[in-house]
Amino acid sequence: MAEKMGEVYEAYDMEVQGTGRGRGAVILMTDKGVRQVSSLNGTDERLQQEKEFKDKIYEKGFCNIDRVVANREDELVTCDRYGNPFVCREYFQGRECNASSIRDLEKAVINLAWFHRAGRELYMEENTSYTKKTPGNLDRKVNELRRIRNFVSRRTLKNDFEMLYIKTFDYFYSQAEKCLSLFQDNFTYNDKWLGYCHGSYNYHSVMFCDGYIATINFDRFHVGYQLMDLYQFLRKAMEKNRYDIAMAKDILSAYSQINYLEHEDYEFIYLMYSFPEKFWKISNRYMNTRKSYISPVLMEKLQKVIEDDQEKLKILSEINDTYGLHKLTN
Repeated sequence: MAEKMGEVYEAYDMEVQGTGRGRGAVILMTDKGVRQVSSLNGTDERLQQEKEFKDKIYEKGFCNIDRVVANREDELVTCDRYGNPFVCREYFQGRECNASSIRDLEKAVINLAWFHRAGRELYMEENTSYTKKTPGNLDRKVNELRRIRNFVSRRTLKNDFEMLYIKTFDYFYSQAEKCLSLFQDNFTYNDKWLGYCHGSYNYHSVMFCDGYIATINFDRFHVGYQLMDLYQFLRKAMEKNRYDIAMAKDILSAYSQINYLEHEDYEFIYLMYSFPEKFWKISNRYMNTRKSYISPVLMEKLQKVIEDDQEKLKILSEINDTYGLHKLTN
């Protein structure tokens, strides 16, 4: 294994001085700085798009990112002797954002706000067209839930997971339908939020280094509605902190210091938060697993979603009262 990877490392203009393990990758200490080598996920075309995007956002001043590094042949993909493709990216020495620290989360969301500014500017300069659709694909997800319910209902012999799923389905599905209906009645695109999105911005994507913050894991970058990044970051933070409303307010306030949030922006976040996203994810995962054996982990996740629902409803109520969103709940 070491010999095989050594051949990959030698394809790059760098001298490896030490190695370590990262999340599904190898971290290299080199004479050119820290590098990360990982298997190629996705297509060559998508990797080329990633490189071009990161180079452009770097030029906009958002510099501490894991840019793609070309090898000595100026190629973005390097194959080992067995034809397995690998990618090298710039990387950083530091620690991951602490999901339980409000100071870390505030700094991380401010970093997101600055990324959105650069991403908005880049999108406007490119002058490309964007087809507007329901943020979060809520309409598609509601339809998927309906199909999954029908599938489970038709199964004659139901396992414990499927029995609990059917028992709770109507409750969560009504949340999904209500959310979609409110979106259709109340949401209109605000073009100031159209721009490049990170796509999976959470505490795993933020590294605290010596004097600066680095942003990584841009696998899902795209042009879209940037408040989706903020909502997803907030949702992950709340799940890790038992739905602490004070923390939620601090996170939204920190972001608003850089990119001001107006009343309709809080409405957007409220509506997205009201969708039963975790229930949909569990439903989707169920459909993509063998039905002859349902992992106990999936059952545990469903039970946790049920247990956490009241805490989620409390934070929605607090957001409603704090930001005056009563027209959505009357």
